[in-house]
Order: sequence, then structure tokens, then C-alpha cells
Amino acid sequence: MAGQIDSTNSVKPITGQQQEEMVQRQQRERNRSAWEDRVSLGDQESIGETYGPGLKVASPYELLRNLVVKTLQEQGLELQFKTGDTEVNFNSMTQEEAQELVSEDGYFGVEKTSQRIVDFAINGFGSDPAKLQEMKDAIDQGFLEAQDAFGGALPEISQQTYEAIMEKLDNFAGQFEKSRE
Repeated sequence: MAGQIDSTNSVKPITGQQQEEMVQRQQRERNRSAWEDRVSLGDQESIGETYGPGLKVASPYELLRNLVVKTLQEQGLELQFKTGDTEVNFNSMTQEEAQELVSEDGYFGVEKTSQRIVDFAINGFGSDPAKLQEMKDAIDQGFLEAQDAFGGALPEISQQTYEAIMEKLDNFAGQFEKSRE
């Protein structure tokens, strides 16, 4: 029998068709690796480069600003708003303008932000100091949800704002205790 299997020889010869299929499979693999696992950031000159000089990667500020803009747009919120007499546009905001907004005297600084939240809480609960714990619980819930949205931790400015809010709410309730004495 010409087609018998030789038990002493474990290697079988490859047919022409099998060899052609192997070559085609290897070619497909080479072609696939030619376009997979490539990162292209910045201008078109860097297409095809995965790492190395010449790649233009956004600064951390630009990445964060783009994330904020995208999030606001997804929520259907305006990207422009007024902070008193100043207009802010998230699409064109510079890093310096952002730093000014969160500075000590800035619109989103600890003092002004905590005051806006406290005013909202006091008005929302009818200026009733007896509802202090409800106000604090609602604010706690808001900060916990924000913390979850930020991946488990809030920036330091948020922690400072939270502490300022709680202090202001205690001062609000303390005004009424002094008047009873």
C-alpha cells in the first residue's frame, strides 16, 4: 500500500495546497500587524508611529478641559456661562483662565463655591435651622456621588469646599442658638 502510515516516521509531508494555505495565513498575519497596535496622536506626520519623538500629545490641562467639554455637551449643558460680569467659554479657556476661576478669590474657588452651595441649601430647606442635619445629609450625598464619578477620590479643592460648607452650615445654625439664649 502506497498510502500506509509509517509508525516509525512521525513527520508527514505537507501537500502543495497546505503549504499555500500556510503562506497565505502568514501573509495575513503580517498585514494585520502592519495596521494593528498603532497609535496616532497629533498631526498626520506621526501616523504609523507607536512611540517616539515627534508625537504631539495634549497637555494634562488640555486633556482635562476636553473631558469637561465632552461631559457638559453629553449632558446638554452650555459651554459658555457668566460669572458675574465675566463670560467663560470652556471651548477656548486657557490654563491661566482656569487657574483664575479656581483661585482663592475665583468664581469656583472654595469661598465662593461653598457660599453658593450653603445659600442654596438654606433656601431649599426654608431657612429652617432645625433641618440642619437634612441639609448636611443632602450635601454629603452630593459629594459622595461626585466622588464616585471621579473614581473614588475628589481633588483637594473639593475637600476644602466640603469643609467650608459644613462650617458655614454650623455657623448658620449657631446664629439661632445664640438668639434663644
